[in-house]
Amino acid sequence: MENDISKQVLEMIGQGKVSMRSRFYYLLQLIIVSVLSVVTLSLSIFAISFVMFSIHESGELLLLGFGEKGLRALTALFPWLTLLLAFGAILLLEWLLRYFKFGYRISMLRIFLTLTAIAITGSILINLTPLHARLLERADHDTLPVIGAIYEEIHDSHQQQGVFRGYVASTSAGSFTITHNDNDRDTDDGSWTIIPPVGFDIVSLSVGDRVYVAGKLQRDLVYAYGVKISQDRE
Repeated sequence: MENDISKQVLEMIGQGKVSMRSRFYYLLQLIIVSVLSVVTLSLSIFAISFVMFSIHESGELLLLGFGEKGLRALTALFPWLTLLLAFGAILLLEWLLRYFKFGYRISMLRIFLTLTAIAITGSILINLTPLHARLLERADHDTLPVIGAIYEEIHDSHQQQGVFRGYVASTSAGSFTITHNDNDRDTDDGSWTIIPPVGFDIVSLSVGDRVYVAGKLQRDLVYAYGVKISQDRE
């Protein structure tokens, strides 16, 4: 029986139906797939960790406390593209593993869930380090190439989504003024007079407080539906 199989294989090789591959070819293939897998998994971990860091550092999680309007603003500001990039990398890694027969006995769903769990765990571990904070600091000083732009957006105000942030410059009986200047001379820099929501105690504010404001800009006034004070001061 074994002789028959060997004979058939030799005949197929002779007819050109089966090509002979050297051991070096398979070793090279394994090395390439391994490198691509490490790079792809690292990219997904970095992207997910950036999403976690950005929504926390930007203060956008505070929008959850501002009701339905805040939830809509958070949905608009959420870094969906970065998150899609992360899961796209996971899907690519899954395809690599299945295509090169590393996971042919495991279901696609199990591979995907396992890779996702690894990526999320790795992202949490990265956020326990100062990596993103240091990259953000470099971006704020315009010394971070390529990915600096996405880090700079973390501390930006987003007027189109009704989000304003800055330091309290002055207060009065029914309003207060905030200023934002990240020294990049763009349209994000400026000063806004805030009309706080009913029930907000302006006395709780001090000049130099960093605040996060959600509201609607009308002419020169921002009618806020949410105001949060940060622990940072100017």
